[in-house]
Amino acid sequence: MNLFRKNSVVAIFLLGLLLAVIASFLPSYKLFLVGQLSIVIIVTVALTVLMGGAGLLALSSAAFMAVGAYGAVICVSTFNLPLLVAVPLVVVFGGIFGGVLGFITLRMSGFYLAIATLGLLQLVLVGLKHGGTLTGGGYGLVVPVLSIPFIPEITVERIASFSVLLMVLVLDGSRKIMRSRIGRAWLAVRDNEPAAQMQGINISQMKILAFIYSSAVISLAGTLHGFLLGVTNPNAYMVNLSIFHITLVVVGGMTGSLVGAVISPIILYFLPEVFSALGEWRDFFYGLILLLSLVFMPMGISSKIQLLKARLLSRKRVQL
Repeated sequence: MNLFRKNSVVAIFLLGLLLAVIASFLPSYKLFLVGQLSIVIIVTVALTVLMGGAGLLALSSAAFMAVGAYGAVICVSTFNLPLLVAVPLVVVFGGIFGGVLGFITLRMSGFYLAIATLGLLQLVLVGLKHGGTLTGGGYGLVVPVLSIPFIPEITVERIASFSVLLMVLVLDGSRKIMRSRIGRAWLAVRDNEPAAQMQGINISQMKILAFIYSSAVISLAGTLHGFLLGVTNPNAYMVNLSIFHITLVVVGGMTGSLVGAVISPIILYFLPEVFSALGEWRDFFYGLILLLSLVFMPMGISSKIQLLKARLLSRKRVQL
């Protein structure tokens, strides 16, 4: 069993590596879009675990992306930490920060929780804009030349390709967590807290764990986002970014299934970017896709896929 699990992990890593290598042959702009798409998928997966899995509505995704982006740049440029130390350190800090947020908001739910997390975002933005030379104020920070052993300069193309690999790993890790005891506990808490508590589930612990995991993953996406853009700026992490992430989760489906977390960014982010040459019609295209998705799939893409699977299975059983 352990051998099978090890082989599964290796297979997923090789799959991600293969996709990253294939993406590296794309033209620079398309590779940049693929890198951005990978980052958006990572955030959507993390929020799907938090909202669809644990049932916690949060508008703090932009704040944790800012924590990841600024934290990594500050660690590398100001404190001269190696990149391989700075990124894990920022991810751990993001997870701890998320855990503190989860602890503070334990008694909140629904829109009250959303407003509280929105307040956190505003506090983070104020801190970034008035952080002086540490955060660059309203201008932000410029990402220095990045390097690791044996690679003297990490280019934007390499960061985009690496984002593809990390996207695959995060997606597989989140899928396994949702199928584990912790994932089942999150679903139980989401569906019925009193019933989950009667089953011996620690509600507070599960909520804090959900915040820790999602915040750490979003902080990881933030580091990639800052490195990919080459700059960090407070205006890149405004509330509209969090609203966009929430939209992706709702369209993808809040069932806890991660299929929609992959499909919805492709539909609502990647396709409009591909058709950016349409100018103002790009926004019309985006709005049309969003409207059609909500009209024909009101419960989200993942719910629709699960329904289609159930119908296909029932037809096979009838034929047998």
